[in-house]
Amino acid sequence: MIGKSRIVAFSSLFLLMFITFFLSVSIGTVKVSFSDIIRSLIYRSNTLEVNAIIKQIRLPRVILSLLVGASLGGSGAVFQSLFRNPMADAYIIGISSGSALGAVLAIAFRLRFYILGFSPIPLFAFVGGISTVFLVYAISSRGCHNQMLNLLLSGLAINSFLSSVMSFLLLMSDTSLHESIYWLMGGFSGRGWEHIKIVIPYFMVSILVLLLFTRELNLLLLGDEQAKNLGVNVEQVRRIIIIFTSLLTASAVSVSGVIGFVGLVVPHILRLLIGPDNRTLFPASLLGGSILLTLSDLVARIALSPSEIPVGIVTSLIGAPFFLSLLVKRG
Repeated sequence: MIGKSRIVAFSSLFLLMFITFFLSVSIGTVKVSFSDIIRSLIYRSNTLEVNAIIKQIRLPRVILSLLVGASLGGSGAVFQSLFRNPMADAYIIGISSGSALGAVLAIAFRLRFYILGFSPIPLFAFVGGISTVFLVYAISSRGCHNQMLNLLLSGLAINSFLSSVMSFLLLMSDTSLHESIYWLMGGFSGRGWEHIKIVIPYFMVSILVLLLFTRELNLLLLGDEQAKNLGVNVEQVRRIIIIFTSLLTASAVSVSGVIGFVGLVVPHILRLLIGPDNRTLFPASLLGGSILLTLSDLVARIALSPSEIPVGIVTSLIGAPFFLSLLVKRG
């Protein structure tokens, strides 16, 4: 029965993602029919205007929201298991802010260089994200009393500090107000195929590595001593998982800005539905994150059409009450 329930869950997630994809490409200021989308993708028999709307505006935006949503949902599942804390995610413990600060530094100083084909923005975002996660983990690990509370408080404090530094940098630089809102609240306005090219290498490598470590992640849930007795090199495995989860988060933040609570809500709900086994929870969270963020972006586009609100506002309206309910529920 467990196997059947997981098959049903994954089938439902794939179906929802398929529906979400076509709805997001179809709905907007100019409505595009399902047949127009298919023709544009396969036959190229639409008008130039319809093809431009689909291929140059909506399709890259929807694909990017799917990738970023998957990154945030998957990283949330990993961090919750790694820290054995159902309220841990990249946004709450400050990694998103650290990544965004790194990206803003690269933008503010107009850095223009390439290392192995990668631009400064995702590289600085990665350094900012991974530095933050190690700092939060080091602070929260001091002493053994209520490490869950230590993690949350450390993350929130560092998150607030980094957000203040980022706001100051944006204020002092000549970055436009629109870009400032973009980085602080997150969104996909003006995103194109070039941003997908930035995310794809980091996304593919990180997902592959984390999938290979889902068994070890399950063993870490049992506690460090138990995992060591079962043959896990705890510190090495934890370090590898933190590095690639931070890379996954940082690459997403480098193209979307700070988008909160996707990594909190999605894994928590899916854990209740399909269980805590990361061999299924992690890939399910990738799909669930894609669905939630793409739907949130759709709402952000049409709620005040023709104006647009940052998608981070939509996810916060969903995630903040959810986070508070978890705090109340867990006393």
